[in-house]
Amino acid sequence: MEESGNFEQELQEALVQKAEWFNNVQLPQTLGDYRMLHTIVKNLFELLSKKSLIIPDPYRLDKRISEIILPESKPFPEGDIAKELGLRFSDYELMLDFICTNFRFSLDNLTLPKIKKLTEFNASFEWDSLSPNSAKVNTKALGIVISNAKGAAQPVMVSMLSDAIQKSADCLKKINIEMAELVEFQKEMYKGQIRKNVFENPSFNKEAAASADGELGEIKRLFPKTMGKIPLYTDLVNDIIQEDFAEDKDKRRAAIFQRLQIKQVVKKEDHKKKGPDTKALVLESVFAVGGLAPTIQTLHSKLDDDFKLLFAKKKGFFSMLAAAIKKAFKLKEKELTVDVSIKDAKSEMGRTETIKVNDFMTGLAQKERIYNGIANRGPEFNKIISANEESILGFVTKQLSEAKSLFSIINALDIHFKKEVDVINRPKVKGLQIELSALRNSIVAINKKRGEYLSVKEEQEQMKKLGIANNEAK
Repeated sequence: MEESGNFEQELQEALVQKAEWFNNVQLPQTLGDYRMLHTIVKNLFELLSKKSLIIPDPYRLDKRISEIILPESKPFPEGDIAKELGLRFSDYELMLDFICTNFRFSLDNLTLPKIKKLTEFNASFEWDSLSPNSAKVNTKALGIVISNAKGAAQPVMVSMLSDAIQKSADCLKKINIEMAELVEFQKEMYKGQIRKNVFENPSFNKEAAASADGELGEIKRLFPKTMGKIPLYTDLVNDIIQEDFAEDKDKRRAAIFQRLQIKQVVKKEDHKKKGPDTKALVLESVFAVGGLAPTIQTLHSKLDDDFKLLFAKKKGFFSMLAAAIKKAFKLKEKELTVDVSIKDAKSEMGRTETIKVNDFMTGLAQKERIYNGIANRGPEFNKIISANEESILGFVTKQLSEAKSLFSIINALDIHFKKEVDVINRPKVKGLQIELSALRNSIVAINKKRGEYLSVKEEQEQMKKLGIANNEAK
């Protein structure tokens, strides 16, 4: 232990740097991968439901999820496949929604037990081996349903189904690689925490810890006092002993620092470019816009249900007679509108805005299609990336402005529903605050990426005015 001072200090510094990288870079990427998977799964779930190949859980939207729970995996008769797979696929899609909107992707939340639970959930359906012959009950059932769907579908639909399965498999493969990396880092964090909490504790007896057995004894003695409710993992404690006393301890310690190195992705063409690739930067903001897809989808569904509740007034004789006359004479129904009170964030001044429900929901559906197209790298995405930077920036700015306006309107609608829906139906109102929180976070992310692009462009313009080339400035 005498000569381990520099090692301990360098280790803690490396752990801090890697932790920052995980929280700021890797885990947001993992969340993005889960959101991509959820978008694909949700679209597939809705498609199979519309084709009556599965029967969705009728109570799915009433479920309150607070932790990761795996879908049922017990065998069931093949004759019950539509109903039983419908229940299990409903649970799978809802759990993905929970992971994308309510689960916190941070190192302090993603403990080893939670990573294990996520990994088990990831295996609920084996997308890379989806087959009617699979040994896994749920994978086999979905394989049968997909096979039946393809058998009665047009070539375009077959291609869509195959693409959805392939993209799901790719997403899950990427997520599992990221989870494996996170497990390795959490193990190093756990060992580093023991070194910090136990070895630096005033009660730690350095003389007693001068041997392998002595250090193990000191760790076990002080662990309950210094590590709180964290469980003691014997294999990881033994790793610490080996790193301090084994004959190959230097090699072991070098391997730790190798694992803690932060990956830097360097493109081959980067050295040829003068300064940052501004188009790549503005496209980052487009990717952030695509991140709106799952939130808008959920909002669309919940708003549709809430509007139905809002207009589900009890109809008297005369209102029913009026409706019958309109239908008989093919008279146009009165457009459904809602007056909501919207408060300006800056001035705190309130204003009343009339929402034309059909137009509003049609616009929301259009946004859902565009954002899904970006998230799934569809035709919409290809059209955007082929445009020049100015057009791309204009698109992002427009979506950002509309997302802010959408937030204000939906927030006002949420308040309106809770006050104006008939008392008997009020318990059925879908709360929108979770989705609004996700929408707010997406707006912040888009704005940040857009700001980074504008900052670089402004810097480049200033250098041009000064007659300085980018490579000279560097």
